[in-house]
Amino acid sequence: MTGTSPAVWREGLGAMTDPAVTAVMTVQCGLEWLRPASAALRDEIDEAVTELALNRSDVRIDRIVLHSLPAVTDTSPAELTALNSAHADWLYRLAVAGALLPDSARPRVHRLIVAGGQRTVDAVDGIELQVNGAWSHPGAAAATLGILCRGGATTPLTGYDIDMDGPFGDADPSVYL
Repeated sequence: MTGTSPAVWREGLGAMTDPAVTAVMTVQCGLEWLRPASAALRDEIDEAVTELALNRSDVRIDRIVLHSLPAVTDTSPAELTALNSAHADWLYRLAVAGALLPDSARPRVHRLIVAGGQRTVDAVDGIELQVNGAWSHPGAAAATLGILCRGGATTPLTGYDIDMDGPFGDADPSVYL
């Protein structure tokens, strides 16, 4: 399990700039990604993935994040509120970044659906790179691809998930035409 070890993630981020990389999959489903200690690394990953998307439209990028938090029983109400707030903020920023990119370059963000009483998720955090058509860690890549292929396991994050209307806007998008 990769977890939020900065060295491992930075190694993967550096490797994804290799011109031979044809696909990138990131899995960030651990609750640690939502804690303040991981915010800088999470932002660094988001920026590197967005930069890759802007500079290499030939690379397929898939990201798996949580749709909602799993059942958390060992946290205080204040910490749970903070985790939910960080989660909502992160999804908002991912959706906005995606909405600003052309369709051909936009990373595919898949929100892993967590059942109501589920305490853990199937996904293992990590970054997988496909170089010249071969995955760096075939077993981990197969597990992640299995999640993406399983019907109803994820839901896409799209621009429709964000409210860019503002306080004086009209919810009808035709007013902007």
